[in-house]
Amino acid sequence: MNFFESNTNKLQSDDHHKSVLGSNDLKFCLEIAVGISNFIKTSLGPKSGDKLIVDENGNIIVTNDGYSIIKYLSKSSKYDNDDDDTDIINIDGGGDDSANNNNFSNLNNNNRNNNGNINQNFSKSSSIDRKRFQTVVELLIDCCKTQERLYGDGTTSVLVLIGSFCSSALKLIFEKGIPPHIVSNGFQHSLNHSLKLLNNNNYYLNVNINNQNNNNNNNNNNNNNNNNNNNNNNNNNNNNNNNNNNNNNNNNNNNNKIEISLEKVTESSLLSKSISFYKEKLSKLSIESVKLIYSYYNRVDLKRIKVMTIQGSTLEDCRLIKGCLIKRFFSHENMPKIIDNASIIVLSCPLEFPKPKTNFNVSINSREELNRFIEIKSNYYQSIKDKIKLFKGLNCIVCQWGIDQEINEFLYQFGISAISWVPGDDLERISISSGANIINDLDSFNNNNNNNNNFIGYIKQIKELVMGNDSSSRYIEFSDCKNSSTVTILVRGGSKEMCDETAQCLRDSIHIVGGCLKDPRIVPSGGATELFLFNQFKSLSSSSSIITTSTTSTTSTTMMAVKSWSESLLTIPITLLENGGYDCQKNIIKLIQIHSGDSNFRYYGVNINNSSNNKEFDLYNINSNDIISDTNQNIIQDMKFKSWELLNLKKSILKLATETTCMLLSMDAFICL
Repeated sequence: MNFFESNTNKLQSDDHHKSVLGSNDLKFCLEIAVGISNFIKTSLGPKSGDKLIVDENGNIIVTNDGYSIIKYLSKSSKYDNDDDDTDIINIDGGGDDSANNNNFSNLNNNNRNNNGNINQNFSKSSSIDRKRFQTVVELLIDCCKTQERLYGDGTTSVLVLIGSFCSSALKLIFEKGIPPHIVSNGFQHSLNHSLKLLNNNNYYLNVNINNQNNNNNNNNNNNNNNNNNNNNNNNNNNNNNNNNNNNNNNNNNNNNKIEISLEKVTESSLLSKSISFYKEKLSKLSIESVKLIYSYYNRVDLKRIKVMTIQGSTLEDCRLIKGCLIKRFFSHENMPKIIDNASIIVLSCPLEFPKPKTNFNVSINSREELNRFIEIKSNYYQSIKDKIKLFKGLNCIVCQWGIDQEINEFLYQFGISAISWVPGDDLERISISSGANIINDLDSFNNNNNNNNNFIGYIKQIKELVMGNDSSSRYIEFSDCKNSSTVTILVRGGSKEMCDETAQCLRDSIHIVGGCLKDPRIVPSGGATELFLFNQFKSLSSSSSIITTSTTSTTSTTMMAVKSWSESLLTIPITLLENGGYDCQKNIIKLIQIHSGDSNFRYYGVNINNSSNNKEFDLYNINSNDIISDTNQNIIQDMKFKSWELLNLKKSILKLATETTCMLLSMDAFICL
């Protein structure tokens, strides 16, 4: 559907403009991006579908995360098929989203390989096409990797927008004859103007980081958003929310004063995940873990948060550990399994007789040589024992390497527990949590007790855990550490796939909480921001200030690219409606009409998670009218108090999608060496 009336007479006239067609390689790259986007867009939104992925080792991954999907898509494209008659990956380009929505397995009839064959499969005989496909996939992976590293979320939206922008570019270049560099310039102008609109104080909202209790009233007030609420509330936060909802005429000046609780913002980031039914508990774990690190370092350091998965239980057993959890066990079976108020040292040197790294032989030819060998070994062990005795009050040793049986027996008799073969990363986390400095060599210690005490760390409790009924699955938990500078979130689940998906969702929500602490500005989600930008662009004319060129024909073509870019933004609410099973055309036209009216309706979007009926579901007393009303529920709502996403995340999505599309538009040939 074309929402703008563009004057294309100048483009059709040979006197004013000469049609410049892009290269076949450019068309092929754009079609690949469109095909990948059409394949992944079904995983966007709360009602999206998950992808079942089986890797080369037979491992199963169930996810709807765009970055995870395209990573495995890249891996699958690297493997050749022994049968040339079997499709591996095919792409359908085209510009019509409705015709290409599920046609990821069809090749475009206009694409030919070097042999001139049509619909050639990506197999051994068409390695050039395979490499083209792989190159575009790698570019998209780099784009998603940047988004994942910065914000941990929004990768699916980036891929969907890239496909929409590439589809619009295909129409402009190969149907209307606009040169690729003009299309790229128009997209860049659109991006810059949209970022200015989003930075406007009258649009974005703020996150209330300290208080999370006022949002229960936000949802109640929002249900009567257009009706004046004159309830008398004693809470100041309730009064502020009532004023913001009732005084619609003052929204333009006071939107930046509206504050949403951090807990609700975190929960909204989990709405599109497969574990959204457990979003309350996971959001609390994310907020508590990030705030603990923030209170200690006075900055957001997400590397101090470790997410560990152990299958064999339920999601209700997920918990936060103010310390570390390692998959090890005490080196002696008779050592106590629980140690309270533990004093520990952390060693990166072995507590065993040194062994050469190369092959060696020890030749003993007499009794004296044997006694000498035993004496040397005993003296070495005795020196280790003497060094350990220098640490007063010590009751636990954490060692990165092995512990000899004789030393182990001595530690047990001396009342000291020991843990051996601890990985380096876990060793560092234990050192940071307990405050113990890592000891590289015991020989450097002497009888100076003051110096030795600097290497002792303190932990409130150390205990050995057995997960489930498997005695071989043993873990050691370091909890309630002296320095809560590292935390561990333990994720439990009935299967490995459930644990992995929950861990990925937790990492995303942790990034969202960290982003809120850095910059507490948010915008409504559900396609509301895209519709707001579309409505702002719709009022632009060819003489708009965002176009700085002087040539009239160039300004006209650039303006067509600008408006095409804004039309492409509608793919987000359209995809949400399609994945939710709603009437796409009817609802999107209604949303555009709403945004074209009063500015008070600029936060309206698609609320797929809307539940208009709060009654409990009764299987035995079901009413057909309830089913009809639930099916025809009003999903077009004010998203100001429904669902949100970070302002910086939204800007990053627009930047990465536009820049990646412009990079693809700058290509005119594919060279394979």
